[in-house]
Amino acid sequence: MLNFSKLFFFYILIIYNTYAYSDEQKIVYLNLNFIVENSTPGMQILQELEIKKKQNIKKFKIKENELLTKEKDLLNKKNILSQDEFESKALALSEEMKIYNTERKKIFLEFEKNKKKELNNFLGKITPLIENFVKENSINIVLNEKNLFIASKKFDITDQIIQIVNQNIK
Repeated sequence: MLNFSKLFFFYILIIYNTYAYSDEQKIVYLNLNFIVENSTPGMQILQELEIKKKQNIKKFKIKENELLTKEKDLLNKKNILSQDEFESKALALSEEMKIYNTERKKIFLEFEKNKKKELNNFLGKITPLIENFVKENSINIVLNEKNLFIASKKFDITDQIIQIVNQNIK
């Protein structure tokens, strides 16, 4: 019986300390993607990236149509050209297509690299603002919403951070 009472007392003590300690912790969350997509500077970055992406797609679509036209033209002339001449033109067209595919892949990889750089630069600019907000509001932990399973909306600071970002980053 004495062991049971000691164990019960120890259990109550642990529960009490856990609740007392948890009252001191202030944990909030935010949605970084929402901040990037809905803050004024974030939307501006995304719009510029979208324009560059569309320009690249348009440029490569024109080149792709040009190559398809050359291919159709070559196939139409298949019966007119000698076998050697047809094969040499087909080989040249094949090389041109390889160059096109290599260039396209290179441009899109550069675009993705630039996109990552721009977004990391933006996150680098908003991180000090979030850190200052955390310090001013005595917040212990800030989590990203995409890593949460479920949480109360009262702990969401996304809108407050968007206001701060819009005021401080032009």
